[in-house]
Amino acid sequence: MALAAVLLAGCDSQSAIPKDKLSTLVLSQKDMPSGFSEFYNGAQVRLDNQGTVRSDASRDGREGGWIARLRRDDSGQTQGPLVIESRADLFKDSGGARSDLAAYRVLFSRTSGSELKTVAVSGIGDEAVGITFTQPGSRPLRFYRIAWRYRNATASVLIEGFDGELSLNDAESLARKQETRMESAG
Repeated sequence: MALAAVLLAGCDSQSAIPKDKLSTLVLSQKDMPSGFSEFYNGAQVRLDNQGTVRSDASRDGREGGWIARLRRDDSGQTQGPLVIESRADLFKDSGGARSDLAAYRVLFSRTSGSELKTVAVSGIGDEAVGITFTQPGSRPLRFYRIAWRYRNATASVLIEGFDGELSLNDAESLARKQETRMESAG
């Protein structure tokens, strides 16, 4: 029995994404079609999670987080995402990542916005959750956020665009691109 525990622990550490790959786990400008530019790509800072259940930077054995933000250059182009946020957090083991995904679920349940609803997400990571909501205005904005766990990491994609011109498919497509980056790193 002890030998089985040692073997399982060894398998878990072999499959872990190494900390030096953290910056490669988020989307970048080269993942986007032409017409997008990055306006931030760097380590997450306290403000990125402030006031949320994910605010403790050392939670659950967290080793660090990275975030990239991109925007569409042409303000006349309104179909699809206008702003994209891509995040990744690394943990010492998959248990920390499981706990962090649970924290995303709590965060999603506390999100405010019109028409807030859970969306079914499949085929991304070891497990995934998603939500959508709108922000009212003269031209309402639609948001989709997908979070998932892969090995010892969690990731999320948040996209923003005009309501009626943005779909869950847009968010899932970007999440799958980021998932490919994570698979390559581990």
